[in-house]
Amino acid sequence: MVTPRTVTSSISNGTPGAVSRAWASAMDMAGQPGGRAASVMSVLLMLRRGQSAPASSWVNKHNLGPVANMCSPGLTQPAAAGRRALKGVVNDQSLRWSTILGARPMEAPIAARLTALRRLNILETEPEASFDSLVGLAARMFSAPISAFSLLDGDRQWFKSRIGIAPPETPLAVSFCTHTLASGDEVYEITDASADARFEGNPLVWGEIGIRYYLGAVIRCPDGEPVGTLCVLDTIARPPIGSEGRSQMRSLACAVEDALRLRVELYLRREAEARLTKSEASYRMLANHCHDILVRADRTGVITYVSPSCQILGYTPEELVGCRLVDLLPVEDQDEATAGLARLLDPDSPDFDPALPRELMQRPYPVQTRSGAMLWLEGASTVVRDAEGRPSELISVYRDVTAQRALQRRIEAAVEAKGAFLANMSHELRTPLTSILGFTTLLQQAVLPEPAESHVRRISIAGEALLALINDILDVSKLEAGQIELELEPANVLALTEEVREILSAQASVKGVNLQIIDDLPRPQRQIDRLRLRQILLNLVGNAVKFTDRGAVRVRLMETGPTGERLRIEVIDSGPGLPEAHRSRLFQRFAQGDSSITRQHGGTGLGLGLAICRELIELMGGEIGAKNHDQPGACFWIDIPAAPACPIEAAAPDAPAETSTLAGRVLIVDDHPVNRELVRLLLSGPQVTTMEAENGKVAIDKASLERFDLILMDVNMPVMDGLVAASAIRASCPLNAETPIVALTAQTGAEIEQKCFDAGMDAVLAKPIAQRDLLALAAQAMAPDAQDVAA
Repeated sequence: MVTPRTVTSSISNGTPGAVSRAWASAMDMAGQPGGRAASVMSVLLMLRRGQSAPASSWVNKHNLGPVANMCSPGLTQPAAAGRRALKGVVNDQSLRWSTILGARPMEAPIAARLTALRRLNILETEPEASFDSLVGLAARMFSAPISAFSLLDGDRQWFKSRIGIAPPETPLAVSFCTHTLASGDEVYEITDASADARFEGNPLVWGEIGIRYYLGAVIRCPDGEPVGTLCVLDTIARPPIGSEGRSQMRSLACAVEDALRLRVELYLRREAEARLTKSEASYRMLANHCHDILVRADRTGVITYVSPSCQILGYTPEELVGCRLVDLLPVEDQDEATAGLARLLDPDSPDFDPALPRELMQRPYPVQTRSGAMLWLEGASTVVRDAEGRPSELISVYRDVTAQRALQRRIEAAVEAKGAFLANMSHELRTPLTSILGFTTLLQQAVLPEPAESHVRRISIAGEALLALINDILDVSKLEAGQIELELEPANVLALTEEVREILSAQASVKGVNLQIIDDLPRPQRQIDRLRLRQILLNLVGNAVKFTDRGAVRVRLMETGPTGERLRIEVIDSGPGLPEAHRSRLFQRFAQGDSSITRQHGGTGLGLGLAICRELIELMGGEIGAKNHDQPGACFWIDIPAAPACPIEAAAPDAPAETSTLAGRVLIVDDHPVNRELVRLLLSGPQVTTMEAENGKVAIDKASLERFDLILMDVNMPVMDGLVAASAIRASCPLNAETPIVALTAQTGAEIEQKCFDAGMDAVLAKPIAQRDLLALAAQAMAPDAQDVAA
């Protein structure tokens, strides 16, 4: 609760004017600015005439904001002989606090002032000439024995500079300067403190110093917060100084504020310089101990700094400073590097690109050392821009990657050697397999007694198994090298599954296994890689047949996903199931399940099939898994993205060509006589004429003399390979410039196929040669209206 305070002023010991000034001073102490003596005089006269005086109110304009106060004056009862007093009550009506008259006036917010003083970092500092000279100038201008630049701390007034005052500080309770800050005026004057009730008992007035006159101007810090005053004081009372004197005092205060601002700026600059020095020291220490080469270059590419690690080039930093960055590169690389720097740094260059990012990774460059050795440096560069956004400097970090490049080259050489080895292995294995499978096919076409027929069938199965192993090894190599790319096309999943069943039906029937397809797929036409999905299904269904001795293998087709955009295929068998201990290794390379079960069911693989399926499925963005079925047996499943595709009209399947229907002249080119004989027998017919050539050179000679309807060309041959021979025939043998040329190769993959097409060949048949595929191509080539052979 707010307690009203009473102001009492004697009437008997002074004139009404003196009393009114005392009362006005009391009002000042309550927060009302001075200059109220005239209005108080009118109140006093009303009271002395016995009239009642109404309460009056005013606004106290302290820095804390407007404060509404109300004064209720009246006359006291007689106290001593002939003495009466003017009495009033001052009551705060807004902030709910009261001021005890006789204490120091209300101050500006202490917290804000203290914060400003801490920012200035000026308290307790040594005297400074700039402030001392201004304080001395103020004393001389106003002929004052005392002058000071004071700062108002929490409970004291501290003098940054002073003249005529011995102590460096005084208590804030007796300070004159607090009245200056409280007044709200830029310049505040007290002409006679001894006649001012506010200073009654003040030791500065009634003590040894005996101050009577005070003139002070507010000093503000650079952000505008009042923190102190510039003041002059005298021991004798003075008349009011007037507007000119006030203006001069304000000018001096502005000079102090300017000096204060310069001091702050100087302090901040020194602080920034100290931080910069510390940062530079840290940078230098980092640069001196860093193995990478740190380089700073100006806008023209001239080196301005390089770290000591440049000694790996055989140069000292002093030798490189002043050189151009591009001077360290081989001559053949300097033009390209110069153009690159211009794009980065030179706004006047036509190659300059302001859209380039600040940080750029540069490609490795060869750098010649002093000894002539060649090092490879790879670096990251940052463009430093000025205030206008123009490039001003380039900071780069270069790392010696010579050892890494050498290691990378060795790895690449090893991969290349591995690829070459696998290609040669494939060629060497496929070449005898061509004869084994090819002549087995011919034997199966003949009528053989039962034991012989069974033997031939076993030879064919073993050969196909060996071919599958070779293909698995090559697929693993391609997957490791990232050489397999998916070729999505619309395909009928149900028809593809029927094809797989047809391929494996003979193997299943021998074991008494029923191959079933459960079609739960409403839209069989899907966007898939047909060949890779066929490969996966052959592996999964083939495994199921191999591990099932009786019963059935069911292949279930269905769609999943919110809109049926995924394809799920389950292969369910009635075999021995999956041992829990081996399930985690199923899809790892070179890993098989229980070896006893594998041997029992004739497993001879390398453990690559399921691993290849997993990697192909992941390449498609799908999943593969396995689980034991509710009944005895296992369930392998795949789930892949396969968006429904528009149905396309399926072309009628070509009927297998009969050799008896073929008619034409065929040139067979192969360095192995057995292979030439096999191809001749696979094509043999009453109207087919074949000629043979053991290498590409002989083939060119024959092609230049006779026209052929089809040329079957081996790729790898001595003297001249098939690629060179095909190109020569297209270029220099007019009789066969348009003749279809089909490559017969033991190598596989997109790369060899592209080489064949680039050489002018029309199609590629991989060895071992399937008679069905050979006859189909021959039929196309020998057709009366044949133009070319589709690949």
